[in-house]
Amino acid sequence: MIQYVNILTKDGKSLVFRNYGDSSVDHDLLAGFLSAFSGFIKEISQSEIKSTATDEFKYYYTIIDKIIIVLCADLEDDDATINSKITSIKTKFLEKYGKIVEDGSWAGNRGIFSDFERELDNNILGQIKVSIIGLGGVGKTTLLHLICGKDINLEYRPTITADIASYGGGGELGTKREVVFWDFAGQSQFRSLWNSLLEGTDIALLVTDSTFENINSSKEIIHEILAKFYKNSLVIGIANKQDLPNRLSPDFCEKLLSDPEKSRKIKVHGMIAINSNYREKIFAILRDAIKKIAIKKG
Repeated sequence: MIQYVNILTKDGKSLVFRNYGDSSVDHDLLAGFLSAFSGFIKEISQSEIKSTATDEFKYYYTIIDKIIIVLCADLEDDDATINSKITSIKTKFLEKYGKIVEDGSWAGNRGIFSDFERELDNNILGQIKVSIIGLGGVGKTTLLHLICGKDINLEYRPTITADIASYGGGGELGTKREVVFWDFAGQSQFRSLWNSLLEGTDIALLVTDSTFENINSSKEIIHEILAKFYKNSLVIGIANKQDLPNRLSPDFCEKLLSDPEKSRKIKVHGMIAINSNYREKIFAILRDAIKKIAIKKG
């Protein structure tokens, strides 16, 4: 795995540093490495990516004008994959900061580069894909609008194939990584696409309308798609429409959706997606889910 990324000036001033490894970085050792590194940096052209290895890690480095990018990875990491990531980091850093680095207008203010941490996280860790899945009319699109802070239209308009929305989230979702939401069409004619659309899903929000009939039908999604093809995805139940008189409680929905024989328990949360007061609740649910998948990957 990638241990850390450091973007610094040629005289050793760190502009952006992100640690992705399990252990803390020995900054004294890093400073010594960078000091020695600066001695032969002139030998590297602007287009080159070079590397050097120690007993534990492999260091990749390249130049952007007056800036150096250093990436520390495990010895077994694939060179081509790492080089691709460095090239992407280099390109995006130039697009965003190339001019101020070249003319020196950043004037030593390293805070200017703090926004690039999110770019690094997306590059190294990847986006987080959240799939919103369920039968038609249960409120999937309304839930997506609630998350994104959009106006909610109470008139039912079926989704065609899938809607996709990106959400940076800032601190609201507890991650600097970009979160991408996929809202799947629930009508029967689109269900054959669900399997392929779920590819790469980290978190699946299974939305129901909290009725017995809908919960029973939604179990098929779990057994036929999620449990069969996407066992590693975190599945969370959303018992929507808790304001209606015929709704089942979230606890009862949880009992119906879970499968004790296979030790598969799906946590279910009550929701009224048309009510903006529930926005913080869905954020809390997503923060907890994101934390769980981060621990699982770690």
